[in-house]
Amino acid sequence: MKRSNRLVILVGVLLAVLAFVGIVILLNTAGGPGGKPEAVKTNVLVATEQIDIGEEVTPDKVEVAEVEPGDVIGQPFGSTSQVSGQRAIYAIPQGSQVPKDALGLGIIGNVCIECQLLPGEKAIAFQVDRVTGLNFLVQTGDHLDIVLAQGVAPLQETQQSIDARAADPDLQPRFEVVAGVNNVRTVKTILTDKRVLYVSATNIRSTAVQATPSPGQGGGNQAAAAQIDTVIIVIAGSDQDAELIKFAQTDTNELGFLTAIIRRVKDVEEGVPEEVTTGITLKLLIDEYDVPIPNIVVLPLPSPAP
Repeated sequence: MKRSNRLVILVGVLLAVLAFVGIVILLNTAGGPGGKPEAVKTNVLVATEQIDIGEEVTPDKVEVAEVEPGDVIGQPFGSTSQVSGQRAIYAIPQGSQVPKDALGLGIIGNVCIECQLLPGEKAIAFQVDRVTGLNFLVQTGDHLDIVLAQGVAPLQETQQSIDARAADPDLQPRFEVVAGVNNVRTVKTILTDKRVLYVSATNIRSTAVQATPSPGQGGGNQAAAAQIDTVIIVIAGSDQDAELIKFAQTDTNELGFLTAIIRRVKDVEEGVPEEVTTGITLKLLIDEYDVPIPNIVVLPLPSPAP
């Protein structure tokens, strides 16, 4: 009888131990008190090969990888289907993450301009308004041509200079502004195929702010849209390009002298010949485009009073 009681007690103790071990294992697995919860990882895209600046990023050049949330760079893509030929704005080494900002998407905050420059390139900024900036549709990674419009003061050699050089042809001529003639406009494409590094992000989109009426005031919500007047475009170019831009815009308040034109990026890759332009002046408009010269109407002088 005593032996049976001892056996029952022993079986009870073993069952209690097994139950305790089972509870501990269950708590550890579920991440309960005293356990370590299983970390939730984030999907990112990783480059399977070296991707150069301006190269198209397609699904065959990336793959999905899981990383710890703290190791995510920028705003990640979650699937290879989210890339479809967008161009890299900076070089992406093989094995590196491919965030949205690498393709010029979702750029917020600081942007590494130097990372986007090829050897010998410089970053150049200029300002455009809604018309000269294509209604602010220019985006990072676009390629631009830039047209200059300037007013040029007509000059003529002074009579004194003409007389002096008649006696001594080695003298430098001297010029004066033609009296009665205002600045004459001249227009010319001065830069072609310039890659956009950055467009002032705070000005690209105007956000509507909902205003809640004060207590006691009637009416619903009033939407006040922020009015955007200008944006800054940063392009990759040379010091020579910077000199041209600076000559055209000597002051940040000067607008309208430079016009941005978005071009098809693949034109250069496919060998499309660069267009040769003549530029436009009043003389060309008259000679080449048959713009008529206005007739001067001479009104008769009034008869003197008798």
